[in-house]
Amino acid sequence: MHIKEEVKENMEFSGAPGHHPEGNSGKKIMDVSEITKPYQGPHPLTVTHRVRWGDCDPAGIIYTPKVLDYAVELVEVWNREVLGANWMKLNFEMGMGTPTVRAEVDFISPPAPDHEIISEIRVEKLGNSSITFLINGRDESGAEIYQARLVSCLIAQPDFKSIPFPDEFRARITAYRQACGDT
Repeated sequence: MHIKEEVKENMEFSGAPGHHPEGNSGKKIMDVSEITKPYQGPHPLTVTHRVRWGDCDPAGIIYTPKVLDYAVELVEVWNREVLGANWMKLNFEMGMGTPTVRAEVDFISPPAPDHEIISEIRVEKLGNSSITFLINGRDESGAEIYQARLVSCLIAQPDFKSIPFPDEFRARITAYRQACGDT
């Protein structure tokens, strides 16, 4: 699925709430078995950002943290589209979170203002409670702009203790990896 930057702000979620007893501090974690339909879009999922003048320094080179922002926004879209739960739903209704515990970015070529960066996301590794995303950003011609690797950990709220990925999430992640040819 290719999602333009303007479309990504639509963070709707439809799912049927249920609970299972894995919550901490008396807070229940939502059963994820009846969340939205599995992702059916093209693989890998991509998002396009247009580099704005305000995203750049006076020399016209994108600010370093803006590239990381693009990568994190893509993970947010991936959560909504592939897992079936946006971050708000995951955190406030399901009692889970996915904080980033490691981030690294390689800058390959500086984009200029008004250029489009097309970022794609793949799952490099799925652990018991962690997930490693590999995000590649390219320009319209396919030239590499950046590569980011983000590691997130699934936690139970409010204790911030790691928990294993629920079977439904694990199945969706595995199906996405297979569709991307990454398993």
